[in-house]
Amino acid sequence: MKKVFTLSFLLIAVFLGLYAGTTGKIAGTIVDSRTGEPLPGVNIILVGTPYGAVSDFDGNYSIGNLPPGIYTIRASSIGYSAVSMSNVKVNIDLTSTNDFKLAEETVVGEEVVITAERQLVQKDLTSKTAVVGGDDIKALPVTEIGQVLSLQAGYVGGSLRGGRSGEVATWIDGVPVTDVYNGNQVVEINKSAVQELQLISGAFNAEYGQAMSGIVNIATREGGLKFTGGIGTYMGDYLSTNEELYPGLSFNPIHIRNIEGNISGPIIGEALTFFANARYIYFNGWEMGFRRFNPSNIAFTDSTNTFRIYRDASGKGDSAVVPLGNSERRYAQAKIAWKILPLMKLTGNFIFDYSTNKTGDKRMYRYNPDGIANGHDFSNTFIFQLSHTLNSNTYYTLGGSAFVKDSKEYLYENMNDSRYVHPLLFQTQDSYSFFTGGTDLRHNTRSTRTYLLKLDVSSQVNQMNLFKVGAEVRTYDIRQDNIQLQPINTQSTIDVSKDNPYIQTQVLDISSSSHNRYKHNPYEMSAYIQDKMEFKNIIVNIGVRFDYFEPDGKVLRDPRDPSIYTPIIPANRFHDLDGDGIQDAGETDKTPAERAAYWYKDATAKAQFSPRLGVSFPITDRGIVHFSYGHFFQVPRFERLYENPDFKIGQGTGNQGLIGNADLKPEETISAELGVQQQVSDDVALDVTAYIRDVRGLTGTRSAEIYVFGDAAKYSMFTNSDFGFVKGIVLTAEKRFSGGLTAKADYTFQIARGTASDVNEARNAVTSGALPEVQLVPLEWDQRHTLNVTVAYNTGSWLISGIGQYGSGRPYTPRKSQDISTLLTNSQLKPVSFNVDLNTSYEFSLDFVRMIVFARVFNVFDFRNETGVFDDTGRAGFTLDEATARKTNPSERVNTLQEWFTRAGNYSEPRRIEFGINLEF
Repeated sequence: MKKVFTLSFLLIAVFLGLYAGTTGKIAGTIVDSRTGEPLPGVNIILVGTPYGAVSDFDGNYSIGNLPPGIYTIRASSIGYSAVSMSNVKVNIDLTSTNDFKLAEETVVGEEVVITAERQLVQKDLTSKTAVVGGDDIKALPVTEIGQVLSLQAGYVGGSLRGGRSGEVATWIDGVPVTDVYNGNQVVEINKSAVQELQLISGAFNAEYGQAMSGIVNIATREGGLKFTGGIGTYMGDYLSTNEELYPGLSFNPIHIRNIEGNISGPIIGEALTFFANARYIYFNGWEMGFRRFNPSNIAFTDSTNTFRIYRDASGKGDSAVVPLGNSERRYAQAKIAWKILPLMKLTGNFIFDYSTNKTGDKRMYRYNPDGIANGHDFSNTFIFQLSHTLNSNTYYTLGGSAFVKDSKEYLYENMNDSRYVHPLLFQTQDSYSFFTGGTDLRHNTRSTRTYLLKLDVSSQVNQMNLFKVGAEVRTYDIRQDNIQLQPINTQSTIDVSKDNPYIQTQVLDISSSSHNRYKHNPYEMSAYIQDKMEFKNIIVNIGVRFDYFEPDGKVLRDPRDPSIYTPIIPANRFHDLDGDGIQDAGETDKTPAERAAYWYKDATAKAQFSPRLGVSFPITDRGIVHFSYGHFFQVPRFERLYENPDFKIGQGTGNQGLIGNADLKPEETISAELGVQQQVSDDVALDVTAYIRDVRGLTGTRSAEIYVFGDAAKYSMFTNSDFGFVKGIVLTAEKRFSGGLTAKADYTFQIARGTASDVNEARNAVTSGALPEVQLVPLEWDQRHTLNVTVAYNTGSWLISGIGQYGSGRPYTPRKSQDISTLLTNSQLKPVSFNVDLNTSYEFSLDFVRMIVFARVFNVFDFRNETGVFDDTGRAGFTLDEATARKTNPSERVNTLQEWFTRAGNYSEPRRIEFGINLEF
């Protein structure tokens, strides 16, 4: 039945379709300049493109399906002088309104050329949206798109408008590129490949789904009619005066090295064009380790009670400084655009991304850096889009994507590598000691394969109504294989005083707690209907979305006996023929295969409707009031659905584990906002937006623990138990480019409260002997005051730009004391944070090549912002625990107590300096 339903929905998708916005619209009215009467039959063309329209009886015209960019519009009619309007900007999903006044022709062939005034107030914007062009990104002191997003109003520490991480969906060229496993991006587009970036943080339209906090919509560059390109490189390093916090950190300009290039142009005239981009970057990081020990080193206390920090010379390292936070990335992108017909275009975009970085507890591996594992992330993404404009009013877009995201985590790629050592080498001899040996024995692999098909039909049915209707299908292949390598049975223990530390590894059976593996093939389907109504005094976006999710998962029939490999109930352990609960002679054991026949049941499919409404009221020619409201659903992260797939728990008493829940319901947010945009001068505009978010059904562990048979042990399971409430106000002041200066300031006041910041918070409280919160408390990202300021001054040759950021203290939970039996979660605040970044560049021409030399400084004043604090003092660099530990007169044979309690990870990154050169043509 499910297959029949899926096939039926696919057929509907082909005829209806869904495609998220990647284009905009130009519209306006044409009148006689003398009489003011509307002019019908005027020809409107976009110069250099096949797009055009003819004004109707009321003088109105509209041209849709336009890629974001800058256009020139030409209006002409017999008996009237033609008018060309340049510098017309088109943004994704928005309407650029441009009216014309035509004068009677007095000289044959006369043409009037004017420059369009950029709209600082977007009248059809019904929800808070930040629009950042590729040139804007280029001018800022940023290296990654993520830094651009962090500057937008409402973003606090990766959280948008108080939502958990993973609640923002990223779209590239109209296709979602979010990894459904953990909510992260599959790939991050290189900043030089971005044509336009939009962040929709309000109540977005029905065409967007599977997001609760916002949408990041990125349109990538395409090739043009002439060859352009560039190559650039930059180098740099961290430079900090705090040697105690960052020992071993010394400025070396090749510790950060980046090289990238792009080229675009025609392959066959304007019919076939291309854009290609590639990048390599290496970061050394700012946390350093010291190779004091080799992974094979054994530190132990011998038979004479003498501590030997090295059993023999082979365990002694060379004391070299080794980066602990280094990363490396290789990126390549190629986009082809083929104009099959003048009004039919096919684009294909292929993106390759591969990165590596160290994982694990970097602090504990500080003196044994070669024992820490490495993470490897690999993704291939292919996006296609077929767009066909049927006439000036109607077009359709067929799109799809396929992407693969593979993540691996291991020290040595070969699980049988002879360099692995026994886990006993991790045992530290002192209470406050870093590792003196050992190798990370994790060998984890995960892959997400996503295939998507959708089709969109849009029609400007009349001057007032832009109608959209569509459907979408996404299928997934989710796989995971997590292994904790073990020594073979004959090496289960060793004599540290004499035995060889190297081991022969083995992978235990799937029934073991050290091995978890699964494969699932869930799928999603959705459909929406939407209408954008543009009247003279009101613009309305109204729509409804339907989502359906089939989880392809199993849940327990009897939660009292969770593990199919280690059953507890007698009838599940053996064939209890007489029902007495005792295994008598002749009552054989049941096999896992026999139990599988009745152990699980299928998780149920989920469906919901999401209404959306957005309204804009123009109050003057330079001001609007906007309001939006909507219900937003999101399937919980797949890692929560399938965690601990065989429901294994420990064998002791108390809480013995946590299991996933494939029957989790979609999480929901009800969002509303009210705002005002006002242009106060020719180049300055203000925006004030207030919002509330009612968040329900978040994944958590708040429900009562589940007791196993016999009530000696219990465990926890993910449920839709958490909720929250967010309210805030955003003030934005923007000065567009004039007199060489452009500037923007975003201030956010926000209160974000909920039952838990983390899905495991309630369970962690229970297992530590406390009770979970029973009221709304500040969330970890509840930063009440956030201010971002960007300024750029451009003389044509010189560019100077800067970013200033301020954030009030975020909450933390203070430690309990003898005098206070309980303290509210996140009831105290960390210190405030400041940051200033600067960028300067100089551009000059060498024949046909432009040369740009530049320098960037991040965290100019080397502020030590305290991102993590000790829970007894609320500070990152001081804890009373150090004095308490010193009273016990601990041995400091490996490291000092000061080194143990000095934690660079409690601070933001130190000052970073980069300088480079770009060549462009």
